[in-house]
Amino acid sequence: MSAKSILVVWILAVTASPAMASAAAAQTAPPVKAPAAAQTCVACHGIKGISSTKNTPSLAGQPDIFTQYQLVFMRDGARDAGVMKPFVKNLTDDNIRDLGAYYAGLPPPPALTTKSEIAIDTERVTALLTSRHCDSCHKADFSGQGESARLAGQRSDYIVKALHDYRTAVRRGRGMAAMTEVAVTLHEEDIEMIAAYLARKP
Repeated sequence: MSAKSILVVWILAVTASPAMASAAAAQTAPPVKAPAAAQTCVACHGIKGISSTKNTPSLAGQPDIFTQYQLVFMRDGARDAGVMKPFVKNLTDDNIRDLGAYYAGLPPPPALTTKSEIAIDTERVTALLTSRHCDSCHKADFSGQGESARLAGQRSDYIVKALHDYRTAVRRGRGMAAMTEVAVTLHEEDIEMIAAYLARKP
């Protein structure tokens, strides 16, 4: 083998190594371990954080800070916790940090592939979301960030419920209550179509 050929083989080996190492690390990485506090969540929010319960959100893939904030709001009474009241009232700050990190580390729910019962006008949905600057907080792919929820792949019935709660001020959010301002301007058919659209976003 010529010196030039040896050099080419060496370069290929060196440049391939990081990718190979990364792939190997991904294959051997241990599964995310659920904190003890998450055992109570499984009944409603599903194994691995993917909900099969009506009006109950999937938590898998939600931003760490978002989950932490919501649990603090519910624990401290800033958000009505509903059936979760007996659970959240006993959560410590460490429990909340553990739950936020755990659910953020899980693979998000897959996008729905079934045909929607609601007719989805993609152009109209895009206009509704764009005019309300939803991507500013939830990101262009609706994967969420910081204190803003992941919407892509979320249960459509839960998105409808959340928007109703914001529209009627049952749920306010933080700061200037931007979500209330967004929700009150939406018609019912808009809400249902947005929810169906987001549930089918990967």
